Amino acid sequence: MKAARAGEARDDSTFGDYASLFGFFRSAVMQEGRLLETAIEQAVQGNPDLKLLPTKAVPIVPAAQEMLKRTPSDEIKGVRFPSRVHATESYKPDLFVVNRQTHSGLILDIKRSLGSYRPQEVDRLRFRMLAVAAIAPEWVAERQGPLLVNIETAIVDGADEMSDAECGVFRLSEIDDLIECEGAAEFVRQVRQAFSGQVQDELASRCRALVENPVEPDRIPAVDNADEDASPPRTEPASVIPLQTAQPRFGYARLH
Repeated sequence: MKAARAGEARDDSTFGDYASLFGFFRSAVMQEGRLLETAIEQAVQGNPDLKLLPTKAVPIVPAAQEMLKRTPSDEIKGVRFPSRVHATESYKPDLFVVNRQTHSGLILDIKRSLGSYRPQEVDRLRFRMLAVAAIAPEWVAERQGPLLVNIETAIVDGADEMSDAECGVFRLSEIDDLIECEGAAEFVRQVRQAFSGQVQDELASRCRALVENPVEPDRIPAVDNADEDASPPRTEPASVIPLQTAQPRFGYARLH
């Protein structure tokens, strides 16, 4: 909550003197996403069989992506790709949970609200996560130690609205089964509720301050509706500028 209050309040030509309120909205939304990750992380640490790996960017192997586009998800078990390859893309999980007893791993991507993403964006995220899962056992063994025989991926909808297990999408209320921690969903709900109460109290305080010290609207000159369709006066160019024949150029735009 302290981070949400300290969110950068930049000048905004649209919101004017209300920019600080708008800035708090954006900051609170961002911090809520971080809060969900932290709460689930705390829940994971309550199970002695589970371990959280440091989250690092994992390369996305192009061959794995191409295979996933052509192969049904229920037929890709056992497929592995080498991790020591050149890759231009990478993916960094929000949480990487390892079960010491089953030698399995779970790659989690936690969204505050999955409904704000287009279906194409969700599909692209799913493929990126699966491509990482295809090399994760070898990648983890080479860098972080534990040997993993199985890797699963899950996108968690923090709004608790979307669930499609066949596509690796789950509601926040299903987190208990995902991370094998009874009571995790309730713990996250309580933490979120406490945060929401503080956010709403802060908003009420800021709104009261605006009511007590109202902002004067900018003076906008009246517009004559009768002239809305009037075309701007045409002016003739003083002279014709010949086309320049200099060497073609590419790059950033320049001020003239």
